[in-house]
Amino acid sequence: EWAAEMPDGVDKLEWAYARCKDYIVETLERIDIRFDYWHSEREMVASGAIDATLADLRAAGVVDDVDGAIWLRATDFGDDKDRVLVKTDGQPTYLLPDLAYHRDKFERGWKRLINVWGADHHGYVARIKAGIQALGHDPDELEIQITQLVRLEREGTEVKIGKRSGEFIELRDVIDEVGPDATRFTYLLQGIDSQQTVDMAAMAAQSMDNPVFYVQMAHARACSILAKAAEAGFALPDIAGLDLAPLTTERELDVIRALSEFVDILGVAARERAPHKIATWVRQLAAAFHGFYHDCYVIGDGISPELTNARLALVESTRIGIDVGLGLLGVSAPESM
Repeated sequence: EWAAEMPDGVDKLEWAYARCKDYIVETLERIDIRFDYWHSEREMVASGAIDATLADLRAAGVVDDVDGAIWLRATDFGDDKDRVLVKTDGQPTYLLPDLAYHRDKFERGWKRLINVWGADHHGYVARIKAGIQALGHDPDELEIQITQLVRLEREGTEVKIGKRSGEFIELRDVIDEVGPDATRFTYLLQGIDSQQTVDMAAMAAQSMDNPVFYVQMAHARACSILAKAAEAGFALPDIAGLDLAPLTTERELDVIRALSEFVDILGVAARERAPHKIATWVRQLAAAFHGFYHDCYVIGDGISPELTNARLALVESTRIGIDVGLGLLGVSAPESM
Protein backbone atom coordinates (compact mmCIF):
# COMPACT_ATOMS: atom_id res chain seq x y z
CA GLU A 1 0.00 0.00 0.00
CA TRP A 2 2.81 2.39 0.85
CA ALA A 3 4.71 1.52 -2.30
CA ALA A 4 1.70 2.64 -4.32
CA GLU A 5 1.93 6.06 -2.66
CA MET A 6 5.61 6.55 -3.53
CA PRO A 7 6.16 9.31 -6.10
CA ASP A 8 8.43 8.70 -9.06
CA GLY A 9 12.00 9.90 -8.87
CA VAL A 10 12.36 9.99 -5.08
CA ASP A 11 15.05 8.35 -2.99
CA LYS A 12 13.19 5.20 -1.99
CA LEU A 13 15.06 4.74 1.29
CA GLU A 14 14.56 8.33 2.40
CA TRP A 15 10.91 8.33 1.37
CA ALA A 16 10.23 5.08 3.26
CA TYR A 17 12.11 6.33 6.32
CA ALA A 18 9.92 9.45 6.48
CA ARG A 19 6.73 7.49 5.71
CA CYS A 20 7.34 5.01 8.55
CA LYS A 21 8.08 7.76 11.05
CA ASP A 22 5.01 9.77 10.03
CA TYR A 23 2.85 6.66 10.39
CA ILE A 24 4.10 6.08 13.94
CA VAL A 25 3.68 9.76 14.87
CA GLU A 26 0.12 9.85 13.52
CA THR A 27 -0.86 6.66 15.34
CA LEU A 28 0.49 7.82 18.68
CA GLU A 29 -1.10 11.25 18.36
CA ARG A 30 -4.49 9.57 18.02
CA ILE A 31 -4.17 8.47 21.64
CA ASP A 32 -2.58 11.76 22.72
CA ILE A 33 1.02 10.54 22.93
CA ARG A 34 3.44 13.13 21.60
CA PHE A 35 7.23 13.13 21.66
CA ASP A 36 9.01 16.47 21.74
CA TYR A 37 12.11 15.07 20.11
CA TRP A 38 12.75 12.17 17.73
CA HIS A 39 16.30 10.83 17.82
CA SER A 40 17.79 9.14 14.77
CA GLU A 41 20.69 6.70 15.02
CA ARG A 42 21.75 7.88 11.58
CA GLU A 43 22.09 11.38 12.97
CA MET A 44 24.35 10.09 15.73
CA VAL A 45 26.55 8.35 13.17
CA ALA A 46 26.77 11.48 11.02
CA SER A 47 27.45 13.77 13.98
CA GLY A 48 30.22 11.58 15.36
CA ALA A 49 28.34 10.96 18.62
CA ILE A 50 28.97 7.21 18.47
CA ASP A 51 32.70 7.65 17.87
CA ALA A 52 32.81 10.25 20.66
CA THR A 53 31.13 7.81 23.06
CA LEU A 54 33.68 5.14 22.28
CA ALA A 55 36.47 7.69 22.76
CA ASP A 56 35.05 8.61 26.18
CA LEU A 57 35.00 4.96 27.20
CA ARG A 58 38.57 4.50 26.01
CA ALA A 59 39.65 7.58 27.96
CA ALA A 60 38.01 6.11 31.05
CA GLY A 61 40.08 2.95 30.60
CA VAL A 62 37.08 0.59 30.52
CA VAL A 63 37.42 -0.97 27.05
CA ASP A 64 39.67 -3.74 25.75
CA ASP A 65 40.64 -4.70 22.20
CA VAL A 66 40.43 -8.48 21.91
CA ASP A 67 40.69 -10.53 18.69
CA GLY A 68 39.73 -7.60 16.49
CA ALA A 69 36.68 -6.61 18.53
CA ILE A 70 36.24 -3.84 21.09
CA TRP A 71 34.81 -4.88 24.45
CA LEU A 72 33.34 -2.96 27.37
CA ARG A 73 34.50 -4.35 30.73
CA ALA A 74 30.93 -4.43 31.95
CA THR A 75 31.81 -6.86 34.73
CA ASP A 76 33.60 -3.98 36.45
CA PHE A 77 30.18 -2.37 36.86
CA GLY A 78 28.04 -5.30 38.00
CA ASP A 79 27.15 -7.01 34.71
CA ASP A 80 27.54 -10.79 34.51
CA LYS A 81 29.94 -10.64 31.55
CA ASP A 82 31.84 -8.17 29.38
CA ARG A 83 30.05 -6.85 26.31
CA VAL A 84 31.09 -6.28 22.72
CA LEU A 85 30.86 -2.66 21.58
CA VAL A 86 32.33 -3.06 18.09
CA LYS A 87 32.37 -6.36 16.22
CA THR A 88 35.31 -7.75 14.26
CA ASP A 89 33.80 -6.39 11.02
CA GLY A 90 33.98 -2.88 12.47
CA GLN A 91 30.22 -2.53 12.94
CA PRO A 92 28.92 -1.45 16.37
CA THR A 93 26.60 -3.69 18.34
CA TYR A 94 23.31 -2.28 19.65
CA LEU A 95 25.01 -1.31 22.90
CA LEU A 96 27.32 1.41 21.59
CA PRO A 97 24.66 3.52 19.79
CA ASP A 98 22.35 3.08 22.79
CA LEU A 99 25.06 4.42 25.09
CA ALA A 100 25.64 7.32 22.69
CA TYR A 101 21.91 8.08 22.79
CA HIS A 102 21.88 8.21 26.59
CA ARG A 103 25.11 10.19 26.65
CA ASP A 104 23.39 12.78 24.44
CA LYS A 105 20.51 13.05 26.92
CA PHE A 106 22.86 13.65 29.82
CA GLU A 107 24.72 16.26 27.79
CA ARG A 108 21.42 18.04 27.15
CA GLY A 109 21.09 18.48 30.89
CA TRP A 110 18.65 15.76 31.93
CA LYS A 111 19.24 14.26 35.38
CA ARG A 112 16.63 11.50 35.34
CA LEU A 113 16.23 9.27 32.29
CA ILE A 114 13.19 7.00 32.07
CA ASN A 115 13.12 4.28 29.42
CA VAL A 116 10.10 2.13 28.58
CA TRP A 117 11.14 -1.23 27.15
CA GLY A 118 9.37 -4.39 26.08
CA ALA A 119 9.55 -7.57 28.16
CA ASP A 120 12.00 -9.17 25.71
CA HIS A 121 14.61 -6.52 26.64
CA HIS A 122 14.75 -7.39 30.33
CA GLY A 123 18.20 -8.96 29.97
CA TYR A 124 19.55 -5.75 28.46
CA VAL A 125 19.09 -3.68 31.64
CA ALA A 126 22.33 -4.67 33.38
CA ARG A 127 24.57 -3.93 30.38
CA ILE A 128 23.09 -0.51 29.60
CA LYS A 129 23.38 0.50 33.26
CA ALA A 130 26.98 -0.75 33.28
CA GLY A 131 27.69 1.37 30.24
CA ILE A 132 26.08 4.42 31.84
CA GLN A 133 28.27 3.97 34.91
CA ALA A 134 31.35 3.46 32.72
CA LEU A 135 30.61 6.87 31.16
CA GLY A 136 30.80 8.40 34.63
CA HIS A 137 27.12 8.65 35.51
CA ASP A 138 25.17 7.24 38.43
CA PRO A 139 23.35 4.18 37.03
CA ASP A 140 20.37 5.03 39.24
CA GLU A 141 19.85 8.14 37.11
CA LEU A 142 18.60 5.74 34.44
CA GLU A 143 15.22 4.23 35.30
CA ILE A 144 13.89 1.44 33.10
CA GLN A 145 10.23 0.41 33.06
CA ILE A 146 9.62 -3.03 31.57
CA THR A 147 6.26 -3.54 29.86
CA GLN A 148 4.51 -6.84 29.27
CA LEU A 149 2.69 -7.98 26.16
CA VAL A 150 -1.05 -7.61 25.72
CA ARG A 151 -3.14 -10.65 24.79
CA LEU A 152 -6.06 -9.65 22.60
CA GLU A 153 -9.38 -11.46 22.53
CA ARG A 154 -12.61 -10.93 20.66
CA GLU A 155 -15.68 -12.21 22.50
CA GLY A 156 -13.56 -14.60 24.52
CA THR A 157 -11.55 -16.02 21.60
CA GLU A 158 -7.88 -15.13 21.36
CA VAL A 159 -6.86 -13.11 18.35
CA LYS A 160 -3.95 -15.10 16.99
CA ILE A 161 -0.88 -13.07 16.11
CA GLY A 162 2.11 -14.54 14.31
CA LYS A 163 5.21 -12.88 12.88
CA ARG A 164 5.88 -15.72 10.46
CA SER A 165 2.33 -15.78 9.17
CA GLY A 166 2.33 -12.01 8.83
CA GLU A 167 -0.83 -11.76 10.93
CA PHE A 168 -0.78 -9.06 13.56
CA ILE A 169 -2.93 -6.28 14.98
CA GLU A 170 -1.53 -2.80 15.00
CA LEU A 171 -2.25 -0.23 17.67
CA ARG A 172 -4.01 1.72 14.93
CA ASP A 173 -6.37 -1.23 14.37
CA VAL A 174 -7.31 -1.24 18.06
CA ILE A 175 -7.96 2.51 18.03
CA ASP A 176 -10.11 2.18 14.89
CA GLU A 177 -12.20 -0.53 16.52
CA VAL A 178 -12.68 0.75 20.07
CA GLY A 179 -11.67 4.42 20.00
CA PRO A 180 -8.80 6.31 21.66
CA ASP A 181 -10.43 6.70 25.10
CA ALA A 182 -11.10 2.98 25.52
CA THR A 183 -7.63 2.12 24.21
CA ARG A 184 -5.83 4.36 26.69
CA PHE A 185 -8.03 3.68 29.71
CA THR A 186 -8.12 -0.10 29.29
CA TYR A 187 -4.34 -0.31 28.99
CA LEU A 188 -3.87 1.94 32.03
CA LEU A 189 -6.11 -0.15 34.27
CA GLN A 190 -3.16 -2.40 35.13
CA GLY A 191 0.51 -1.82 35.77
CA ILE A 192 2.66 -1.94 32.67
CA ASP A 193 4.63 -4.82 34.22
CA SER A 194 1.47 -6.98 34.35
CA GLN A 195 0.41 -9.21 31.49
CA GLN A 196 -2.99 -8.14 30.24
CA THR A 197 -5.81 -9.88 28.44
CA VAL A 198 -8.03 -7.42 26.63
CA ASP A 199 -11.33 -8.27 24.96
CA MET A 200 -11.83 -6.03 21.95
CA ALA A 201 -15.61 -6.49 21.98
CA ALA A 202 -15.84 -5.48 25.65
CA MET A 203 -13.67 -2.42 25.00
CA ALA A 204 -15.99 -1.26 22.22
CA ALA A 205 -19.26 -1.94 24.05
CA GLN A 206 -21.36 1.03 25.14
CA SER A 207 -22.30 -0.63 28.40
CA MET A 208 -21.55 -0.36 32.08
CA ASP A 209 -19.33 -3.45 31.73
CA ASN A 210 -16.90 -1.31 29.74
CA PRO A 211 -14.60 0.40 32.28
CA VAL A 212 -14.12 3.65 30.38
CA PHE A 213 -17.84 3.92 29.58
CA TYR A 214 -18.59 3.24 33.26
CA VAL A 215 -16.40 6.14 34.40
CA GLN A 216 -17.48 8.51 31.64
CA MET A 217 -21.14 7.77 32.45
CA ALA A 218 -20.53 8.80 36.07
CA HIS A 219 -19.16 12.13 34.85
CA ALA A 220 -22.11 12.57 32.49
CA ARG A 221 -24.56 11.83 35.32
CA ALA A 222 -22.89 14.40 37.55
CA CYS A 223 -23.13 16.99 34.78
CA SER A 224 -26.80 16.11 34.24
CA ILE A 225 -27.63 16.61 37.94
CA LEU A 226 -25.86 19.97 37.99
CA ALA A 227 -27.67 21.09 34.83
CA LYS A 228 -31.08 20.11 36.22
CA ALA A 229 -30.31 21.88 39.49
CA ALA A 230 -29.45 25.05 37.58
CA GLU A 231 -32.73 24.79 35.63
CA ALA A 232 -34.58 24.47 38.94
CA GLY A 233 -32.98 27.68 40.19
CA PHE A 234 -30.29 26.21 42.45
CA ALA A 235 -26.95 27.96 42.24
CA LEU A 236 -23.87 25.87 42.77
CA PRO A 237 -22.94 26.43 46.43
CA ASP A 238 -19.54 27.59 47.60
CA ILE A 239 -18.15 24.60 49.44
CA ALA A 240 -16.01 26.82 51.69
CA GLY A 241 -17.98 27.14 54.90
CA LEU A 242 -20.85 25.02 53.57
CA ASP A 243 -22.58 22.84 56.14
CA LEU A 244 -21.92 19.25 55.05
CA ALA A 245 -23.46 17.72 58.16
CA PRO A 246 -26.56 16.58 56.19
CA LEU A 247 -24.37 14.09 54.29
CA THR A 248 -24.81 11.04 56.50
CA THR A 249 -25.91 8.11 54.31
CA GLU A 250 -23.48 5.34 53.45
CA ARG A 251 -23.71 6.22 49.75
CA GLU A 252 -22.68 9.81 50.46
CA LEU A 253 -19.87 8.73 52.75
CA ASP A 254 -18.56 6.30 50.10
CA VAL A 255 -18.15 9.21 47.68
CA ILE A 256 -16.49 11.38 50.34
CA ARG A 257 -14.06 8.60 51.24
CA ALA A 258 -13.11 8.10 47.59
CA LEU A 259 -12.57 11.83 47.07
CA SER A 260 -10.45 12.09 50.21
CA GLU A 261 -8.00 9.46 48.90
CA PHE A 262 -7.05 11.34 45.76
CA VAL A 263 -4.02 13.30 47.01
CA ASP A 264 -2.42 10.21 48.53
CA ILE A 265 -3.12 8.12 45.41
CA LEU A 266 -1.64 10.82 43.17
CA GLY A 267 1.55 10.89 45.23
CA VAL A 268 1.97 7.13 45.07
CA ALA A 269 1.26 7.08 41.32
CA ALA A 270 3.93 9.71 40.71
CA ARG A 271 6.58 8.13 42.94
CA GLU A 272 6.04 4.62 41.62
CA ARG A 273 5.51 5.61 37.96
CA ALA A 274 2.13 3.90 38.28
CA PRO A 275 -0.63 5.67 36.32
CA HIS A 276 -2.81 2.61 36.75
CA LYS A 277 -3.37 3.70 40.36
CA ILE A 278 -5.11 6.82 39.03
CA ALA A 279 -7.23 4.66 36.72
CA THR A 280 -8.18 2.39 39.63
CA TRP A 281 -9.03 5.38 41.82
CA VAL A 282 -11.22 7.11 39.25
CA ARG A 283 -13.04 3.84 38.65
CA GLN A 284 -13.69 3.48 42.39
CA LEU A 285 -14.94 7.06 42.57
CA ALA A 286 -17.27 6.36 39.66
CA ALA A 287 -18.59 3.24 41.42
CA ALA A 288 -19.29 5.21 44.59
CA PHE A 289 -21.03 7.92 42.62
CA HIS A 290 -23.22 5.48 40.67
CA GLY A 291 -24.43 4.14 44.02
CA PHE A 292 -25.13 7.69 45.20
CA TYR A 293 -26.94 8.49 41.93
CA HIS A 294 -29.34 5.58 42.34
CA ASP A 295 -30.10 6.05 46.06
CA CYS A 296 -29.79 9.76 46.84
CA TYR A 297 -32.08 12.39 45.34
CA VAL A 298 -30.50 15.82 45.08
CA ILE A 299 -33.64 17.83 44.27
CA GLY A 300 -37.26 16.98 44.96
CA ASP A 301 -40.04 16.67 47.48
CA GLY A 302 -38.77 15.93 50.95
CA ILE A 303 -35.26 17.14 50.17
CA SER A 304 -34.42 20.20 52.26
CA PRO A 305 -32.50 23.12 50.70
CA GLU A 306 -29.63 22.37 53.10
CA LEU A 307 -29.43 18.76 51.92
CA THR A 308 -29.72 19.82 48.28
CA ASN A 309 -26.81 22.25 48.67
CA ALA A 310 -24.67 19.65 50.43
CA ARG A 311 -25.39 17.03 47.78
CA LEU A 312 -24.78 19.52 44.97
CA ALA A 313 -21.37 20.23 46.48
CA LEU A 314 -20.70 16.48 46.55
CA VAL A 315 -21.82 16.09 42.94
CA GLU A 316 -19.61 18.98 41.79
CA SER A 317 -16.64 17.60 43.71
CA THR A 318 -17.18 14.24 42.03
CA ARG A 319 -17.43 15.85 38.61
CA ILE A 320 -14.14 17.65 39.20
CA GLY A 321 -12.51 14.50 40.58
CA ILE A 322 -13.44 12.38 37.57
CA ASP A 323 -12.51 15.20 35.20
CA VAL A 324 -9.06 15.54 36.80
CA GLY A 325 -8.50 11.78 37.01
CA LEU A 326 -9.42 11.15 33.39
CA GLY A 327 -7.45 14.21 32.33
CA LEU A 328 -4.31 12.82 33.97
CA LEU A 329 -4.85 9.63 31.98
CA GLY A 330 -5.45 11.48 28.70
CA VAL A 331 -9.09 10.33 28.50
CA SER A 332 -12.03 12.62 27.74
CA ALA A 333 -14.76 13.37 30.30
CA PRO A 334 -17.97 13.92 28.28
CA GLU A 335 -20.88 15.85 29.77
CA SER A 336 -23.41 13.51 28.20
CA MET A 337 -23.46 9.95 26.90
